[in-house]
Amino acid sequence: MSLVLVSPEPSAADPKTTPSAETPMERPDPTVLAEKNRQEEQVLKKRFIGMVLGLVFAHVYVALALAYSYMDNHNHLHTCWLPLFGAFICGMIFVFHVSIS
Repeated sequence: MSLVLVSPEPSAADPKTTPSAETPMERPDPTVLAEKNRQEEQVLKKRFIGMVLGLVFAHVYVALALAYSYMDNHNHLHTCWLPLFGAFICGMIFVFHVSIS
């Protein structure tokens, strides 16, 4: 096992990678920036719609599962699992859209 010592002093900068004062920064084209912003807004709108629909349908499926669940004469609860599975899938769609935003 070897030990490597690291000094707190910054290393010398490579002259090939440092920007020089002779090359000024170019200003980005406003039309390109506007098009990029429009595309990003469209993506954000789609993600927001996916979040809202996922959350709404998850609640709808939970309500359906509650509506179709019942107790029999022996006090056994019978649950309709298909709407609960739908609620789980819609919840995962909601979480997916939240996580990529």
